[in-house]
Amino acid sequence: MLAATAPAQKLAAGAQQLPPTNYRQNYISQSQNITLGQASDLIGKWLDAKQTIFAPPFDRQLLARMTTGILYSDTVKAIDYLNTSNSRYRYGVQKLESVERFAASGNKATIEVKITEDATLYKNGKVDSSSFNTKVIRYTLEYWDGIWKIADSQVMSK
Repeated sequence: MLAATAPAQKLAAGAQQLPPTNYRQNYISQSQNITLGQASDLIGKWLDAKQTIFAPPFDRQLLARMTTGILYSDTVKAIDYLNTSNSRYRYGVQKLESVERFAASGNKATIEVKITEDATLYKNGKVDSSSFNTKVIRYTLEYWDGIWKIADSQVMSK
């Protein structure tokens, strides 16, 4: 997070002094509210991207374009683990079944979606674990670097 800048200096005698500002707040305030359709499209793209993020060559650039915050840092750690343990994920069915809740305000949004996902973890080329389930997941979205990104996710129910 960027630190607040020092108060603006008076430009001329008698000029009003401007309040301290925060670059991130000013930059983000330029964002447009995200729509329900845009938010669900972002989640759909995330589901598709998991195929290349969680398997060699572990697409970190795609990860950086789609995520920020906690989700980005946690996923980097997961990729590092998968890479060092000769593991990867393969996904079968990945379907956004429904949107349960959605709210957006300024540079933040929250969307709860019901997702069905078939995921298999391979270690040393052999199946280590597999799951096929439907869960409700809450995603926190943030407008950052001029685009909406996923900042966090939390499984609400299985």
